[in-house]
Amino acid sequence: MSHYALADFVADLKAISAETTGEEVITRQVVPLAKQLVSEGDWSDPALRECDPGQGFGITILNEETDNALLVEVICWLPERGVAPHDHQTWGVVVGIEGEETNVDWRRNDDGSRPDFADLSLEAERVIGPGDACAFMPDDIHGVRNTGEAPSLSLHVYGYSPASRDRSEFDPLTKTRRPCPQRVRRRV
Repeated sequence: MSHYALADFVADLKAISAETTGEEVITRQVVPLAKQLVSEGDWSDPALRECDPGQGFGITILNEETDNALLVEVICWLPERGVAPHDHQTWGVVVGIEGEETNVDWRRNDDGSRPDFADLSLEAERVIGPGDACAFMPDDIHGVRNTGEAPSLSLHVYGYSPASRDRSEFDPLTKTRRPCPQRVRRRV
């Protein structure tokens, strides 16, 4: 009996991306495949749980095409660590592998005409546990935090590598927007 492996998933991502450019259509098709990869994949490699203490998480790239498309990575979040609200400027899908992460969705209330200003309000919070999924569009703004007592692990799939996009990070308290910092990533 064969299982759904990373190579199968990447082949399916390529086929879906060749078929349509509609981001909502793509994410609807990717979510069940990403869930299948999580349920049938082997996530026991200790390297997937290596974290950068300064960053608060570790990112392991499993696939990235030469044009920065179809990034598949695993993120291990340290307890009580996360990232500020940010956008991705590409579609994305996240599926929980182990532990839990809290995703906080934000709504932008201003028109974006002032480059360093952003007025955000909390829209929703959702906990992503093993097998749970969420999807987002390029301009969606969300933050992530591991609110548990142990590291959490999740699969992240993007149309393009966020590092290759002109992304923003936001501070809802000071109502500021700035370029999103580059994250430390490593390849397997």
